[in-house]
Amino acid sequence: MFSETLEISLSLEISGKLCEIPGGNVQLFELDLYPYGFRGRVGFGVLLDATEVDELFEPFITHDLITVQFQVNRTDDLLDDSPKPVSVKGLVTEKSMRETEYKEVKKEKVLCRYYEVWFQDGPSMLWRQHYPVALYTEKTIADVVKEQVAENILFEIEKGILEDMPDMVFLGLEKRIEGPCFYDFLMWLSWFRSVVPVYDYEAQKLKLIKTKKDADLTGEVDNFLYPNEVDDILIQFPETVRHDTRLLNAYFDPEMAQTIDKFQDQKLDYSQAAEGITQDIVLRTPREEDLDKRKELETNIFNLFEEKLLFEMNQFPSRTCLIGYMLKLDGNHWAKDRFIFGKKYRVYEIHMSGKAEDENLSGNYNNEYAKYNMEMSIRLEPETCPQIHFPTFKSPNYPVFVEGKIVSEVGEETDKTYQFYNNDTTSQDEYTVYVPLWDLNIKAPFVPGIFTGHFYFPAFRDARVLLALYFDHAEILRFLDWGQGSRLPMDTQGNHILFGKNADSQTSMRHVYDNGKPELTIERTSDKDTELIQIKEETIIIQTRDKEE
Repeated sequence: MFSETLEISLSLEISGKLCEIPGGNVQLFELDLYPYGFRGRVGFGVLLDATEVDELFEPFITHDLITVQFQVNRTDDLLDDSPKPVSVKGLVTEKSMRETEYKEVKKEKVLCRYYEVWFQDGPSMLWRQHYPVALYTEKTIADVVKEQVAENILFEIEKGILEDMPDMVFLGLEKRIEGPCFYDFLMWLSWFRSVVPVYDYEAQKLKLIKTKKDADLTGEVDNFLYPNEVDDILIQFPETVRHDTRLLNAYFDPEMAQTIDKFQDQKLDYSQAAEGITQDIVLRTPREEDLDKRKELETNIFNLFEEKLLFEMNQFPSRTCLIGYMLKLDGNHWAKDRFIFGKKYRVYEIHMSGKAEDENLSGNYNNEYAKYNMEMSIRLEPETCPQIHFPTFKSPNYPVFVEGKIVSEVGEETDKTYQFYNNDTTSQDEYTVYVPLWDLNIKAPFVPGIFTGHFYFPAFRDARVLLALYFDHAEILRFLDWGQGSRLPMDTQGNHILFGKNADSQTSMRHVYDNGKPELTIERTSDKDTELIQIKEETIIIQTRDKEE
């Protein structure tokens, strides 16, 4: 802990009304800065007397959204070039108020009000309450994400990121107990696609960018910390990977026999792996690009193992030190035999907290400056570290189950015809399925289903099906109703297979009980022409006739 005189700027905006709080009124603050966003807390007081009115009170006790602008910097007249302040703008998540009363005065009872607010960056605050369940077609993934941007969220996706257009994109973020929100989904998607989420503290905006290098503030590469500003340095070396990783693709197609070794089993060799120790990941996909993407992801995940620095500060830095800044630890300030000497490190976390030394609010009331007992730590990583930093997130709960209806353009609208299409990208055959909930057509694999290959019963037009929706594809799980004309009365205890398109063009094979006796009937119908084979007790009937006869 150390003592520091700080200049603090604080303002709260509620329903368009701006309330500015002098820095000397701030009694405590906490601020945690990360590459992807921030969270903080600030407490301040308002003294009340016969002349002063607490303009914050009335809007504060409403449920209106509160925007917080908080800025902190050291004050030192000896510095030629003052560092840039730490500045954030966020939204309040929680708030509290405590009132102190005059005991002796009857009319003016409130001596002061002490307010505290907890806040964080807009995207994480609002998107943590966003649970969309929505289906999209003919949209890029980037377009789908951008559609979730609401008021008070500043967000940007770098050109060229997430611009692929799957057959469908499904946000299955149904609100469940401890279920993932849209912010979780966005971080999961960024992790899975090796996209870098970075918070621009100057623009107060969340961005998705291609590489960490794009976020480096390289103009500050000559920046450094003085050794006398640092109380202690901890160098943390992460656990070394001792395993290999294998990607196993459980999909098999005899036509892939020539490339089966390459496509079904890929190994990622790590130089420090112990022989015979492996972690296997099983996928099932007909697309080689899916395997390549997962291989890239796993390679990136385990290419992270470099040292991290933890600087425990004994004063507020005299040079600018913000998230994304590169610090050069050399020159005449650091000993040449130190491990960190001559290396460049990137700031990726800053934690600070302060409590006013003068616990009496009136001591620095309405001043621009105040003295605080502070704790401050800075985390750094090597310039070459490829690790992408993410908050803790939950993976989406796929699949989500909805109903659909088979689409076929073959024949008349009343015909029970089937139709499938070949996907140009995957070379797989697919149904078209209409999803009434979103009034959209999507694709689903044209596969045998639960029956063996002996049976060829494609799903026909308008058949109700239960769909399992995943992020970028759907599967038909089962059928939800009997086809028209297929169901038999219960008293027959019958079974029925109905082939064909409609009542005028079909073949019926049914087995029923008549007076407890089994009866098998095969009946073919083609317009007016019918053929019948019927086997029942002591009787075999073979018949052909015209319905008009």
